[in-house]
Amino acid sequence: MQHKSFSVCLTAELLKRSDIANIALSIEINEMEETDSTTSMLQKIELRTMKKVAMCTEETEAYGKFNEQLASPLFSKLPRELRDLIWAYSTAPYEDPDGKFDETAYYYRPGHTARLKSDTALLLTCRRVWLEANAMPMLQAEHSFYFHRAAPDARNSQWMSRLTDKNRRDFGHLHMFAQMFAIERLTSDLGHVRRFFLSESPKPNDFQPRMMHVTIRHTDWWFWENEEPLRLSWDWVQALLDSADLRNTEIIKLELETLDYKVDQLEPILEQIKQLESLEYKTHLIDGKPAKSKFVLCRDPEVYSWEGPVNIDGQKFEPYEGKKVLKYHVVTLTWKLCFPEFPSGLVPRLRLNPRIDLPYSAPPNIPEIAPQVARPFFQTSPLSRRNGVFKIGSGRMTRKRKAMELAQDERMIFKMRTANLHVRWVEASRAEITEGIRMRQFHASMGQLSVDKIELRWKGENSLLTFGEDIPPTRLPSGPR
Repeated sequence: MQHKSFSVCLTAELLKRSDIANIALSIEINEMEETDSTTSMLQKIELRTMKKVAMCTEETEAYGKFNEQLASPLFSKLPRELRDLIWAYSTAPYEDPDGKFDETAYYYRPGHTARLKSDTALLLTCRRVWLEANAMPMLQAEHSFYFHRAAPDARNSQWMSRLTDKNRRDFGHLHMFAQMFAIERLTSDLGHVRRFFLSESPKPNDFQPRMMHVTIRHTDWWFWENEEPLRLSWDWVQALLDSADLRNTEIIKLELETLDYKVDQLEPILEQIKQLESLEYKTHLIDGKPAKSKFVLCRDPEVYSWEGPVNIDGQKFEPYEGKKVLKYHVVTLTWKLCFPEFPSGLVPRLRLNPRIDLPYSAPPNIPEIAPQVARPFFQTSPLSRRNGVFKIGSGRMTRKRKAMELAQDERMIFKMRTANLHVRWVEASRAEITEGIRMRQFHASMGQLSVDKIELRWKGENSLLTFGEDIPPTRLPSGPR
């Protein structure tokens, strides 16, 4: 299993054979390689029912569908808190000794000397273990994104977009390694931080990592190879603290690394960053009321040092000639999300409350357009004035006047025809929409019959499978207006 590879295979130990006959779920989060048969079954069931196939992942949802394992001291004697510690320790990521990185690589550093790996065999022992521990691997995961010079186990937006809703809810540690030219593009505009990791259209709760960790390595600073003085733009740091994309994130970490003889250049940069204040604004709906949130800087930064080779990426650099090793100095600043109106509230729970500041738009409907109908065309007779009194003339017109009136008449006829065509297009669009709605209602009613039948079978077999949210209808194409 590769770096943080969380395989949730519903084998015979987790589901009865009839479940597997219905649908075999084999989800490989790292490679996301589903078998053709599994994908085909999923598509057939979801296409028939117009609902997503899901699975109970909590004990409360699956009550009565699993063996409580009371004969085992693990469940009969140990409390849940101790079992959670066991699950966390057993599924914690570690550096794979068989996947070592080159010591001179740009991405080689403490904690990233090899591919990160997680063992999830424990989840396959029985249903109760799986129900209690299935969120642990993802919660403890450290998913690394590189901009640029990526490690072999780097994630990307395609990988991120294929995560299930469950995995996105359990998303733990998002680690971003970025060169200055890449991260200085970051702004606090809605969706801008998210676009670094997800390219698909936003939807509620699709981006809520528990921790956002940004690392600037020695080789990420501007012109590091020429020994340029350290410089950093505050705008992107402020954007991280103010972005609405991160107001479901509990912790933000900023890790700045440089060489030991450049610490005096790093200190003023750190002092300037510490002066930045997070914007406080209404973001969540808590207890039925809008609540404000902001990030607060923790007092004591984390400081550590390490040593690396002088031939970075196997190359020789003039500033490092004569040195045996490079001594690195690393400082990490930490901000924690807080809700000023709920000082004693549990942030891990408060952060997951509904958002009120993210304007996710529904699929647009074709608006009703009132056609502009031309006014009736009529011709008036010229007026003449005799002896101070206005009289209606005989309507005699010169050839030029007559040609002008005829041209105006043609233009008005063209406008009326155009308006008539527009009215027909609007009526046709309304008819198409109405027909589409009726077809969807028909398919939904027919799909509900299949849902009832399948759910009855799953219930009789104590299956963990269930139906989730409705699959949204395909957006109808709109014609020209």
